[in-house]
Amino acid sequence: MPRKATSVPDVSDEPFRAAVEAAECLKWQPGLQVVSAAEGKGQVAGKDPSQLLGGAFIDEDCKAAPVGSGKHRWDYVLGYQRSDEAIAHFVEVHPAHSHGVTEVEAKLAWLRDYLERKAQAELNALKREYHWVASGKIDIPKHVPQYKMLQTRLRKLGLNGPVKHLTLA
Repeated sequence: MPRKATSVPDVSDEPFRAAVEAAECLKWQPGLQVVSAAEGKGQVAGKDPSQLLGGAFIDEDCKAAPVGSGKHRWDYVLGYQRSDEAIAHFVEVHPAHSHGVTEVEAKLAWLRDYLERKAQAELNALKREYHWVASGKIDIPKHVPQYKMLQTRLRKLGLNGPVKHLTLA
């Protein structure tokens, strides 16, 4: 008896890729190639690798551009196909200690300002999530003011984490 063919959804990286390539200073790369060994390699994965849409290393791509030079920049944007829409996952790999909270807050502020610029209109229009992946152990005690900042102000801005491993879904 012949096997019945299973249909695999046709996932196109084109809308996400076009949004990244239209953005100021970003260079699109396929899959998770942008995640560097020093900045989260092995800590970020896709639940279904076939749904990964590529991404850009924002920190590296924008460091010499006027928009990013000398500023606290976010690390990555990674695309993932969820049902019928592309999700832009903005991922920051950073130490998760008390002092790291204010640094991540500054990077998130830079990212939000960056996304508001005209050149990022397509990228800004995508549904998005912000993630903090800890580059080491997570050590933000509940009794310090930075913990409260993380749980209130940064959560209201949509920041998820810190987590040790992130699975895009």
